Amino acid sequence: MPIQPIPETQDRSTNIHIAVLYARADQEAWEELEKQFTSINARYPNVHIWTATDIDIGGSVDRQLKDELKRADITLLLFSPEFVNDDIVDEEVRDLLTTYARFSDSDAYRKEERFIMPILLNHLYGWDDIYDQHFDIENLRVFDKLPEARESRGKVYESIAQSLEEYIARINAKSVQIALPTWIGFIPSIMYNGGFARNENTPLFQKYRREVHFELNDHLDQLCDDFKAGQIDMMWCTIDRLPYVADKIKEWSPKVFYQASWSNGADAILSRSRIKTVADLRGKRILYPQDSPSHTFLKYVLQEHGIRPEEVEAIPQKHTDLDLLTKRFIKDDTLDALVLWSPFVEACIAEGCGDIKVLTDSSDYPNLIADVLLTSEEYINLNREEITELLKGWFREVDHFLNDEFYPQKAVGVLVNAIIKPLPSIIPSSIRGSLEDALNNYFQTSLNKVHLCDLADNRRFFGIGHHEKGNAQDGEALYTQFLKRQYPHLADAAHLQWDVLSDTSLLSAL
Repeated sequence: MPIQPIPETQDRSTNIHIAVLYARADQEAWEELEKQFTSINARYPNVHIWTATDIDIGGSVDRQLKDELKRADITLLLFSPEFVNDDIVDEEVRDLLTTYARFSDSDAYRKEERFIMPILLNHLYGWDDIYDQHFDIENLRVFDKLPEARESRGKVYESIAQSLEEYIARINAKSVQIALPTWIGFIPSIMYNGGFARNENTPLFQKYRREVHFELNDHLDQLCDDFKAGQIDMMWCTIDRLPYVADKIKEWSPKVFYQASWSNGADAILSRSRIKTVADLRGKRILYPQDSPSHTFLKYVLQEHGIRPEEVEAIPQKHTDLDLLTKRFIKDDTLDALVLWSPFVEACIAEGCGDIKVLTDSSDYPNLIADVLLTSEEYINLNREEITELLKGWFREVDHFLNDEFYPQKAVGVLVNAIIKPLPSIIPSSIRGSLEDALNNYFQTSLNKVHLCDLADNRRFFGIGHHEKGNAQDGEALYTQFLKRQYPHLADAAHLQWDVLSDTSLLSAL
């Protein structure tokens, strides 16, 4: 089945895809309509329009057609009797509307993601009933039948073109919403963007007119709710919490596509000076944020030292402010140990007046705590070019960290400035200076306790290319271990198996 894109210049970077689906008998109608889109293609260089023009009735649908429809931001459906009676066309329409209906409760999805435009080529009584009895299409913008006289079609064509331009403008105006933790392991992403704020000077914006917006949030339950509501596009997770998160947002077909870092000393068990070894934790009171990497790290360390869970007094804290958790541990001498990560580890030691130390940290247990990003399958389909550009930029930043000895200091400066700059001018300069020094110290120390992952690390983690399974950085083996040990009730769930949950197509293309 030939795919015929409208001609475009070779140096264009296209990320908005418009698909036109119609029956073979309606080729002439499309050719007339196509003439109205010449100016759109010229005015919006990041737009690509393609059509499927030769669908074999009763034959198998070309895989390329299916892939193109999956990634189409805007789909024009040219309805006619031939269109509705064509089994192959009808199958594709139902696939599209199934996807649309899945997100029918999300205003953000309808307004900002995929747009479907039914165009009636001629009178087709009850066309909407054919689909509306199974799919929620009441909010689709439908264009009534074209007048029989060609000279009378101008207003309809103008209305179609205006809607297309409106949708293109809305897609161009979208920013990429990424939720990150208060953790240094994602600093290459921040550096690529020049800080947390939206930035029009990134390669992503220059090529695709897309800005990035970062949100800091350590609470995975809240992030899952935000993800389902369409308020964020990508969210962080650690590999140990991935089964829980992926199950919570399973309706959105989550996909893990990028590893940001390994914890290499940043996750730690802090203890009072009276605790000498991990074995001394038996019978002791241990404070930690529940359902977090710290929770996982504690369980792993205790297991490695032969300490059963019931042999310690665990004090989990759910949805707690980590700074308040640190202060509680410092003030309450009856608490024997605290499990946290940098930079809260450094802050706790600094404020502990010499009574608090690192008992053990993740440098003693490498390749255990991995930070990843995930998004939905639908978001990858619709934003493949943008995500690929982000990955390229992030890996370039990692290379700077690895090969330029002065770059980490520069990066910490950017991070500190992003935090200090928004502070009100009423704060005295002496206080701002002290805060700046403290932040520089915390972040610089944290950087020494993380392994930032480059493209080669990601290939090992996702098992791409010549990297065999079973290596020390095998993401599938680590994930499966956590799935079976920590979530045995979910271990056999099909949607939580690594080959379903991971997406290697983006990394494989780099």
